[in-house]
Amino acid sequence: MKRMNINRSTVGFTIIEMIIVLAIASVFLLVIVPSGAKATNNSRIANAIASIKAIQTAAVGWANDNGGVYTGITFARLAQGYLPAQFSATSTNPWGGNYTINVNANDSTMFDISLLSVPSTAAVQLTTAVTKLTEAAPQYAQATSTWSTTMH
Repeated sequence: MKRMNINRSTVGFTIIEMIIVLAIASVFLLVIVPSGAKATNNSRIANAIASIKAIQTAAVGWANDNGGVYTGITFARLAQGYLPAQFSATSTNPWGGNYTINVNANDSTMFDISLLSVPSTAAVQLTTAVTKLTEAAPQYAQATSTWSTTMH
């Protein structure tokens, strides 16, 4: 009988080595992906806060030019010279929804800002950060994902 020599090559990885590498890579991904999502959420909140401050400043300018009241205020009107250049009449917030601004129904010397499509997890952080800027506690309507506040 003829004996066959099987020449095992030492080039390459064994299956065990591949499994170990994949397990280590999986652990790294489990650590990195959630922190990346958190960073994205935090940057969206920071962007929204900066936008709310810009809208507030623009609205005060509008009121100063209109007898101290916010009657007739709209986002489209603010975009015509009161808001910074990155805003347009149809600007979207960091979560893809729109910003809206309206005169307060109870007091024409105050206005309401709303952000549509805000996830509930972001609404809590947004409320905490913006409470210092507002006249009334911000509110979140979970059914419509609308975050709103009243400002002066």
